Amino acid sequence: MTSRKESNGNNLPVPAPELDEPLVTRSKVPVGKEYGEYKEYLRYDFFHSCSYCTMSEAEAQAIRFVIDHYEPRKARPELVHEYENLMYSCDECNVRKGDRCPPAEARADNYRFFRPDRDKYREHFQGDGVRLKSKTNVGKYSIQALDLNRLTLRRLRDIRKRLTNCDRHVIEGVLGLRKFHIDRLPPSIKGSAARAIRQVVAVSNELADGIDDLLRDCASSPLIDPDLDSNSRLQERTAKLKQLKAIYPGTWRAPRKNQS
Repeated sequence: MTSRKESNGNNLPVPAPELDEPLVTRSKVPVGKEYGEYKEYLRYDFFHSCSYCTMSEAEAQAIRFVIDHYEPRKARPELVHEYENLMYSCDECNVRKGDRCPPAEARADNYRFFRPDRDKYREHFQGDGVRLKSKTNVGKYSIQALDLNRLTLRRLRDIRKRLTNCDRHVIEGVLGLRKFHIDRLPPSIKGSAARAIRQVVAVSNELADGIDDLLRDCASSPLIDPDLDSNSRLQERTAKLKQLKAIYPGTWRAPRKNQS
């Protein structure tokens, strides 16, 4: 995600250099609109990515994106149309979050959802391979309640890591070889060095084709494949959330309207 205020000379968004500040900077938006009218502003400010799991629209494929109310509508109806209370969310995180609303005592101990427009990501989360681990109660509650280690996200992190590593090594290696001064080598090994460089460049082209193949494989939408370990993970998450509710008695969901 990037700040809308950050740009390069072509007025295009540029990645934030560090994660030691909130990932999202909100734009100034017109007041008095219905919350649904803010969707395009949210898409821009949240860099077309989910507030909670960071999945982008392009990565989501068959998963839709919606407007989430950080404070549930039933709990804080006065904030329904407030832009500061609106988050851009993938449908999977939005459904899991639902009307969850931790009570005041739990919030005092930082059991609440992470929000990228105010919280610093590195303070609450750390990566462990393809899994996300918590560093604070904010991270712990967000991971448990939103299932931020679900199969979809583990696959996505693996794909991101493979693409990033491959691209970086290919670019750095090939550029280094192309800048190498073969004429400075002893005559006896110039020919061998030239052949070796041509072979590496050829391999780099094959790797680039491999990335394309990987992207094509991703187009088959593995993100919506059956999650075989979802039931066991659900039981574990449910047990941990029950323990938390026992420590902090109270209503953990927004009150429902009386049915007449």
